[in-house]
Amino acid sequence: MDLYHTPKPFFRPKKNRWYVELDGKHINLGPDEQAARAKYHEIMAARAREPKAPPPLPSGHPLVVVVFDAYLAWLDKRVQEGTKAQRTYGWYKKFLSSFASFQTADYRVRDLTVDKLEPVHVYQWVDSHAGWKTGKRGAMIAVQRVCNWAARAGLLKSVGGRSPLTSLEKPQQGRRELLISEEEYREVLGLVEDREFRDLLELSWETGCRPHELFTVEAAFVDLDTGRWVFPIRLSKGKKVQRVVYLSERALEITRRLVAQRPSGPLLLNTDGRPWCVSSVKCRFQIICRNLGRRRLRQLALVPAKIPRLKADERKDPAIRTEHERQVLERRQRVNELAKQHGKRFNLYAIRHTYITESLVSGLDAVTVSVLAGHRDTTMISRVYAHLAEKHEHMRQAAKKVRGA
Repeated sequence: MDLYHTPKPFFRPKKNRWYVELDGKHINLGPDEQAARAKYHEIMAARAREPKAPPPLPSGHPLVVVVFDAYLAWLDKRVQEGTKAQRTYGWYKKFLSSFASFQTADYRVRDLTVDKLEPVHVYQWVDSHAGWKTGKRGAMIAVQRVCNWAARAGLLKSVGGRSPLTSLEKPQQGRRELLISEEEYREVLGLVEDREFRDLLELSWETGCRPHELFTVEAAFVDLDTGRWVFPIRLSKGKKVQRVVYLSERALEITRRLVAQRPSGPLLLNTDGRPWCVSSVKCRFQIICRNLGRRRLRQLALVPAKIPRLKADERKDPAIRTEHERQVLERRQRVNELAKQHGKRFNLYAIRHTYITESLVSGLDAVTVSVLAGHRDTTMISRVYAHLAEKHEHMRQAAKKVRGA
């Protein structure tokens, strides 16, 4: 598995043939480009299906990319046996491939051995990606975890069996502080016209389950008699305890309709008939944010004035038409920018956090809430999800109870 280079077909004019280099050999793909590319994809697909064995580690200090290869080969086996998810493999490979291909004027990561790897290399790598915001912490965690795994696996004996990134300082973990009120939830629902996205939002609001659970729930996981979704362990987070989602009356009503409609495959599909994913949901929330922003602009009388339509004689002048189109596009862009600023950004995790916080405010104990949320204990509830400090009236009443008021 080559982290920093994917072999591509190339043409040799003298032989009038297309080739691809694999494992140091040139594979003849034939003279026709279209047929050659089809054959290339077949070969690469077959290679991807082959079991990946850990590459042999060289004597002395191994290369960093060789350690990465060994980890991905190990992780791929865990995916095949069902103890790790395919998306986990993809997440690690994305960041490891990016780091392996990073280079500066002084070094290339692909040439570094583990004894030469230092935290500064990781800092320079993440800093080179200006577009990464919250993703920087995840990228650093991916590389650091692989080094920790290699140390535990005995691959770093040449450096004392200790990860070279132990002292890596990562950005502070951010918290999702957004909570959604009942009024805001109803306002968002009012902007949703299609049943597909409405079902997704309502089930999220009524169950507080994770987005991935909404994306993957099937009729086979539904127990209508007890009002539950029971996920197999292979699809449950952590893959150690079976995830059970308990349904409210409204959630059970929606589930019963969807089970009758889709007896196999994912229950929740988008308007294109495809399973929901992070990107498709994000796009829908961006549209909602923009629509909410436009509504706020009208309420605050901040909508930029419309550009007057051209008169008949003005439309005959190309220069005037061009200038008019420029002004119209500028106004449209300005409206979108203002709408984005005044609209509120929602997401499914904000709904989940709201569900958990409201459960605590309603008087449910932390143990019950942790079971409803799918956590193994109350640690996550108290450390991350319980936004009680934002429930000012609730906390004020709690303070009164301390002195018996």
